[in-house]
Amino acid sequence: MNTVTTAPHQTALEQFGIESHWLNPVPTRHTLLVVYAHPDDESFGNAGTITRYTTTGTAVHYACATRGECGTVDPKFLDGYADVGQLRTAEQMCAAEALGLSGVHFLGYRDSGMTGSSDNEDPNAFVQAPFGQAVGQVVAAIRALQPQVVVTFGPYGGYGHPDHIMAHKVTQAAFHLAGDATAYAEQAEAGLVPWQPTKLYYPTFTNRFLKIALAFMRLRGQDPRKVGQNADIDLVEALAQITPITTAIYSGPMLARKEQAVACHASQLGGGPAFLRRIPRIVRQLNSTEYFTRIEPPWEPQRTLERDLFGRIDP
Repeated sequence: MNTVTTAPHQTALEQFGIESHWLNPVPTRHTLLVVYAHPDDESFGNAGTITRYTTTGTAVHYACATRGECGTVDPKFLDGYADVGQLRTAEQMCAAEALGLSGVHFLGYRDSGMTGSSDNEDPNAFVQAPFGQAVGQVVAAIRALQPQVVVTFGPYGGYGHPDHIMAHKVTQAAFHLAGDATAYAEQAEAGLVPWQPTKLYYPTFTNRFLKIALAFMRLRGQDPRKVGQNADIDLVEALAQITPITTAIYSGPMLARKEQAVACHASQLGGGPAFLRRIPRIVRQLNSTEYFTRIEPPWEPQRTLERDLFGRIDP
């Protein structure tokens, strides 16, 4: 991996509490910014799409709200690491190399844990962050990186994780404010000028794929309303909360890179909250297309789905 020690706006982002790791520089007109909550969200969610774009000359950056401190980890993985956060940061950087990311940007919050856990109340938890502060950080990232396309969680956050829902709310607000010179005007002093992304997407799934997941759980004698090591994920509700498909990105040729990125998050492959990792590899192979809901500009029903996140964006 080509690690870049200095990059445009690095100091500016540091001023707003963002720790940036600048990696493979890509001279390109197209930039994609993915904003999720934890190390592994990018790999278990959209690794195929990310790799499709990084391998065809698009700069892809990952803004990660936390370091996944509340992830369930077998003690054997902690050998050589001070704590879970340090381990999962290392796993994230491994995945960044596999995916070919141009940068990873940590917002500096603590993992909030699942709904109802004591971790929700930690003053450093992402869900406890002052909303305007967190929005300002994502605004700063957008202005620094100047993406045409932004991807973040939908309103339910995939499976209801509080940090996923917070990432959705924060990024949705930031998307609409980043181009407003009157919003976070102090950022101009750090060289961050207004920038309005063109398109906003949520990741989504086909009903068929989630129904396969539900059937697989039942075959294993698992309650689909109590999934994960802590039995705190409700797949039935996740199915009910799916947002409509507007965009389909074929990523079949990227399967090997996708699996490599997933493997980097080894501490999380034992069954934590990302329920899709329980599905056999062959099913993931069948699921070689990743789906999205386009939020901005608003989608008008058409006969055919979008096939490119950058479609109708000037080169």
